[in-house]
Formats: sequence, structure tokens, C-alpha cells
Amino acid sequence: MGRLFWKFFLTFWLALLVAGIGVGTVVWLRHNAWQQEESVNRSIDVRHASSFVAVAENVLRHSGVAGLRNFLDAINEAHLPPVYAVDDQNQELMQRSVAPDVLQQARALVLQANYPEAVRLVDADDGHRYLLFVLRPEHGFTDHPRPKPNSESDTSVAPPPSTANHLLHPRPPRQPPSPLLPIIAGTFASLMFSALLAWYFAKPIRSLRHAFAAVANGDLDTRVGELMGKRRDELSDLGRDFDHMAGQIYNLVHAQQRLLHDVSHELRSPLARIQAAIGLAQQQPEKLQTMLERIERESQRMSDLVGELLVLSRLEAGVAGTENHDLDIGGLLDDIVENARFEAEQYSVGIRYHGIEETLVKGCGELLHRAIENVLRNALQHCKKGGEVSIVARFDIVKRRLQVTVDDQGPGVDENDLSAIFVPFFRSGDRDKANSVGLGLAIAYRSIAAHGGCIKASNRPHGGLRIEIDIPFAE
Repeated sequence: MGRLFWKFFLTFWLALLVAGIGVGTVVWLRHNAWQQEESVNRSIDVRHASSFVAVAENVLRHSGVAGLRNFLDAINEAHLPPVYAVDDQNQELMQRSVAPDVLQQARALVLQANYPEAVRLVDADDGHRYLLFVLRPEHGFTDHPRPKPNSESDTSVAPPPSTANHLLHPRPPRQPPSPLLPIIAGTFASLMFSALLAWYFAKPIRSLRHAFAAVANGDLDTRVGELMGKRRDELSDLGRDFDHMAGQIYNLVHAQQRLLHDVSHELRSPLARIQAAIGLAQQQPEKLQTMLERIERESQRMSDLVGELLVLSRLEAGVAGTENHDLDIGGLLDDIVENARFEAEQYSVGIRYHGIEETLVKGCGELLHRAIENVLRNALQHCKKGGEVSIVARFDIVKRRLQVTVDDQGPGVDENDLSAIFVPFFRSGDRDKANSVGLGLAIAYRSIAAHGGCIKASNRPHGGLRIEIDIPFAE
């Protein structure tokens, strides 16, 4: 999975986590408040606490002191209003400390027969009489300190904290905390992370959109790499790919414009010479034959130019025109050199050739013939009169590679132009020399590249140009 996926995943997960924490906090606070409220209702907020005294009396009469002790333990563990049981010796059954003034109030209420439902004197099976009561102000008890346990062992049966005092002075019910704050915090956090996420991914996309619009309007110098900053994800890769695409389009468009300019220039010269020849033929009828020959040469020149342009366009489009087939590369080189010898006589140039034996390879004979022939003709055209062009061919049987070296004794090429000589319409030195239109080496370069080979040029130490061709062939 890509880096962009993990950025989406982690950001969305963080946003959902924050929102979940906010919602969970609200639920927890509400649940906690509800539990506290229920606990208070169970342990304190009992309107009919006197009913526990009646139950305690029934338990004492039917189950004895042991049953009463178990009952008091149960209501203490349930955090219910405590019921006190005090015998004739002023000893509380659960060993809880009861203030003397409380006992005095309880016995006075029994003697006065006030609040019999909350304060009762009951005979037990052990011969003692137990005073049963609950501390409630509505049952005649006034304010007093909370009873304390006598020993550490009493803590197991002691009433819950502040139970008696709360019975005398009930607290108002606790209000649950408001969920508004965590809800607002969760919402704000979600909005913040969502806004950052939208900005983080929308900014480079906006930049790309504006860049595409600029390129569509003809601004081919537009680049977005710097606008991507230090990003290292698929969007930055897309920005770099856009820059590469814009650069390629820029090069192609300018190459096309340059080609159109060069073609128009190359066609203009022979057309101008044809028009001049026609004018001279009209003015000097005796030179008609000479002018017709001149017109024929210029027409052939334009025909050759158009033919080479078609070949170059097919090569640049990746369409060779013929399929690969088995051919004798040694015989092909022999034919090319033999044909070149006739042209060499026109330039008073000799040819020295070291060829190879018959070797079968698989390739496009037409493209290879045109490529090597163009290189050889270029050497003949630029070699000095009385000079010599050397052709050395070698074939590596193990690696299945053909190497051809063509040396001339011409003026050579400026070091800065060595790579430019393979560009269409480039001509170094005397631009008016020979009948070249500057497409021969460009066609050779693309023909050899179509076979997976390479061609390079260099100046010889003692003068002249050297062109080396290296072509691999499949088994």
C-alpha cells in the first residue's frame, strides 16, 4: 500500500478516535452520574425508613437474636438506613457505639408512646429486651453526632459514612455533569482534523489543476515541483511526473517548430534556384538545356529531402517500415562500400575497407543499409581531396555485436557540436558543401537506435572525424 493510503488511514483514524473519546466520555459521565444517583436512592433516600424497624421486630420475634444480627448485617452491606438494636444493658447488638443522649431520646419516645412505628421495645428469646429504632428527625430525634464504632472489628458492620447525619440533614440530589463540554471538544477536534486533511490533500491538487490549465493555454514552462514542498507521497510523484511530461511536450513542440523552420528553409533554396533557372531560360533560350538540367537537379534534391523526412518521421514514430529478417551483415557492408567507391571518385577520395566474413543476423536490412551508407557518405563529403576514408568492421560472435568504425581525413567537428551532428538539419563546417540536407546522420542515429544500438562521434588526434557504430543482434 502506498504512502498516501497510510496518511488517509491514520488521519481518519485519529479523527474518529478523538470523536469516539468524546462520545465515550459523555456516555461514561452520564452512566457514572446515574450510578451515583441510584446509589444515593438505594442507601439514603428512603421515605419509609420506619418500615425497617417493623421488619427487624418480626425477625427478632421469629428468628431470635441471631436472625436479627444477620438482618442488620444485610441492611448495612446494602447501605440502607441503619436500624439500631440496644438491650437492657445499653449494649448495641452490632457493637456500634450509640450516644447516651440518643438512647435517652429513644427510651423517652417509647415511654411516651410517640412514633411507635419507628421506636419499639421488643422481648427477645435470650431474656433481654431490645430497643429498636432508626435515627430520623421526623420520628422525634434531634441533631446529634454520628455513632462511632467501638473497635476496629466494628468497621465491618458500621453504617456507611455520613449515613446518620445525612438522614438528619438530607443532601440535595447530585446533578450529573453537563455533556456539552466534551461534545463541543469532540466536534471541534473532528472539524480541525478534517479541515487539515482537506487542506493537505487539496493544495497540491489545486496546484496541479492550475498547472494543467496553464499548459493547455500554451505556457509550456509551467512546473509544479517546487509547489509540492517536501512531500514524499504519490501526489509529489504526480507533480514530478507532470514536470517531466511538460518538459517532454516543450521539447517536442520546439523540435517540431525547429523542424518546420528547417524544412521550409531547405525547400526555399531549391525553389528559388528553380525560379531563377526558369527566368534565365526565358531570357536566354540558348541556355534552355542547361537550365532544364539545373531544374531537374533541384527537383531531385527536393524529392530526396521529402523522402528522407518521411523516413525520419517513421523512425521517430517507431515505425520502421519493414520487419526484421535474416540477412548477411558481411555482404551488406560489402555492397555499401562497393557503391560508395563510385561516389568517392567524384571527391577524389580513396576508401580503405577491412570487412567481415559472411555472418547471418536478424535485423532490418533497409534501415541498416541506410544508416551505414549515410555515415559513409558523410565521411566522403567532408574528407579532403586526395584523402582516404577508412572503414573497419568487427563482429563479436560470442556477444553477437557488430562494431563499425568510419574515419575520414576532413576538418573534424567542433567539440561542442559532436552530439549535435545527429540532430536533423545540423551541418557543421561549410554549410554550402555538397548536396546534403542535414538528415543523413539523424536518420542513421534513429535507425541504429531502432536496433538497440548506439552511434557516437569523436575527433581523431591527427585530424578528421571518427564515427563508431555498435549494434547488438539477437540469437
